Amino acid sequence: MADLAPDVIFNAGLAFAFIFIASWLAHLLNYSSIPFLILAGMLVGAHGPEFGPVTFAIISDTESIDLLSRLGVLLMLFYLGLEFSTGKIVEAGKNLFKGGITYVALNFARGLGFGWLFFNSWAEAMVVAGITGVSSSAIITRLLVDLKRVANPETELILGIMVFEDIFIAMYLSVLSGMLLAGDYSLSKVLLNILVIFIFITTIIAFGRRFGVFLDKKLIFRNTETFVLAIFTLLLFIGILAERLHIAEAIGALLLGLVLAETTHNQRIIQMITPMRDLFGAVFFFSFGMAIDYRIFGEVISISAAAILMTIFGNIITGLIASWLSGYKKKRAANVAFTIMARGEFSIIVASFAASAGYSDRLPAFAALYVLLLALISPFLAKKAKFFYQITEKISGVFRKKAAA
Repeated sequence: MADLAPDVIFNAGLAFAFIFIASWLAHLLNYSSIPFLILAGMLVGAHGPEFGPVTFAIISDTESIDLLSRLGVLLMLFYLGLEFSTGKIVEAGKNLFKGGITYVALNFARGLGFGWLFFNSWAEAMVVAGITGVSSSAIITRLLVDLKRVANPETELILGIMVFEDIFIAMYLSVLSGMLLAGDYSLSKVLLNILVIFIFITTIIAFGRRFGVFLDKKLIFRNTETFVLAIFTLLLFIGILAERLHIAEAIGALLLGLVLAETTHNQRIIQMITPMRDLFGAVFFFSFGMAIDYRIFGEVISISAAAILMTIFGNIITGLIASWLSGYKKKRAANVAFTIMARGEFSIIVASFAASAGYSDRLPAFAALYVLLLALISPFLAKKAKFFYQITEKISGVFRKKAAA
């Protein structure tokens, strides 16, 4: 164990050095650090480029980096929940339900059609629908922080969409695993999983204020160390509980944040976790890049480009429709449509699962390139949402004047 410790520390030290460089460059260029961190991970991870005897693959994806990466996702979603509260979600419940359901349904239908068109198989179309239909909670949360939109009213809808997507993921994976591995699926098992997840999430949201009052009294610790340990332990255990119920651990963290937002400790927790959120969140995106092998991109460039165009234009339409149904219009609707475009680790997991079941070996390469390019494009689109909205307003104004004349 003593012999291994220096190697582990050296590996982590190198990783943080490249994470720092990527973040510094992003700051210099006034751009989101997400694509820089992903590209840095690709450059020096296990799939880094080689030039004869010289290799850039100098950092290993160890358990320590994986753990810090998972903590990053938990902290990012936990922070997002703290900026809202279960009370706000309940007040906007009906509108969020309409918008969330509509967004998920339209995205899945669009992905299913795209998958059938390019792969000519319903099983592979189901896989493509999963790859292209589910947003990346981690990337979207980081964008909201970078763009200082966490406290915006329309972020409630984005949060609601992420919760509905998690319910969809549970249903989707149950059906997909049956289709790919057994050629069939159990409807009763799917319905039971959805029911358990729905009850858990709605219970947390509906009784969030009561849970908040209960925790408010239990978390009165003057000692900062004890308070930090209590919050961090709660965060880990809610993640474990969520996983046991087949819910993404990050959604568990989000729900805990919504509950603790109802307490008087809210601002103290935010101040405490913000540095950890930034630190471990950066590790997540770097680790995500380490898993991508650029060598497999060549044969899927055309289908990835088509999928990106489909996602950008389709997501703008579905995002605007979901926003209008939820009561958000004009600039706020544009913010929603342009912010929830990124796709993430779930897309790559679904593609790898399908490939291991004997389906097209192009799927992992397609998912990796698709996710990477969207990670590069989506921060720019999210940042320029106001600009695109103003252009469309000017164009529609011209048409209105012509119609009036």
